[in-house]
Amino acid sequence: MAFGGGFLQSFLTSYIESSIKHETSNGQVHQPEFTQDYDIRYYIKDYSSVLDFLEQTPSVEAVTARSLVNGMISSSRQATGVKIIGVNPDEEAQVTELNTLIVDGTYFEGISSNPVLIGNKLAEKLKVNVKSEVVVTFQDIDGNITAGRFRVAGILKASSIAINESSAYVLKSDLNRLLNIGDNVHEIAYTTVAGTDDQALAKTVQTNFTDDKVESWKEISPALVFMEQWMAATLKILIIIIMSALAFGIINTMLMAVLERIRELGMLMALGMKRTKVFLMIMLETIYLSTVGGPVGLLIGYATIAYLGKTGIDLTDYSEGLEAIGYDSVLYPLLQPMDYVQIVIGVITTAFLASIYPAWKAIKLKPIEALHTI
Repeated sequence: MAFGGGFLQSFLTSYIESSIKHETSNGQVHQPEFTQDYDIRYYIKDYSSVLDFLEQTPSVEAVTARSLVNGMISSSRQATGVKIIGVNPDEEAQVTELNTLIVDGTYFEGISSNPVLIGNKLAEKLKVNVKSEVVVTFQDIDGNITAGRFRVAGILKASSIAINESSAYVLKSDLNRLLNIGDNVHEIAYTTVAGTDDQALAKTVQTNFTDDKVESWKEISPALVFMEQWMAATLKILIIIIMSALAFGIINTMLMAVLERIRELGMLMALGMKRTKVFLMIMLETIYLSTVGGPVGLLIGYATIAYLGKTGIDLTDYSEGLEAIGYDSVLYPLLQPMDYVQIVIGVITTAFLASIYPAWKAIKLKPIEALHTI
């Protein structure tokens, strides 16, 4: 049960951490109207003040500003819709670790003018490689259709479907020039140090900048919250299944112990041992078995999770299917200390409940008949 819980937890952790790290970050700041239809006219008015505040906040690890626009990207062979993201390379690398996702080419290097990073699936769709030319088309702030010619500097590969298939990263200065928005930005993203309450931090920032919309990752991506709840429900179902199997195993073992000792139990009751004490004797025997076996199983489970939590479980053979739904191909089992406590309580409770029937069966024996049992 410990290993099963840790394995399931690794799916949830992989999905959420990957989404936070490469997509949503721990929190984002926008102009309120921008989040409704991504109209580029709604940029953050005083974004420098927001940046300064976040950079001076101890719980904020890194922060970056971006400009965004939806448009089309085309090659000589194909065209498709894309989200164009203007970034500052150094800041973006600290927040989303975008530079670690490069599988071909470089991170905005080696191209003298207008470099762009695209996902591997998007590159396949456009039938382009590193240093191929692509054209991005969109509306500028005045509503005019504008286009820019870019050259692919690098190709990205991530567990995120959005990054792989529908995102193009360009320099913020290049995109802002084409959008004609000066040095303005549409989005500020930040990451936090471990243990930070992201929702509480978002409320604090919101209090200081009431004209902007500040959201934590839970508000930005309700799908991640659903995944968290769904995985918790799945873990409970797993616990119920394993506990049910445990209960039947205990009942079977203790019933055998009772049936093999019918004469001994009959003799004890014939000599005057109260049925209450016989009942407690069977109950205590069951609990002792569980309290001896439980810690051993828990120790093995902990050792397994601790080892695989460092080395990981390699599911490369299923990587294509896992990446298609946003998971990494290497999973790292994880259980929190409270999870182990819940397992211990669950095992003891199950053992107690499962011992009731064998103990009841023992006290229903009639001493005379039990003594004559062969």
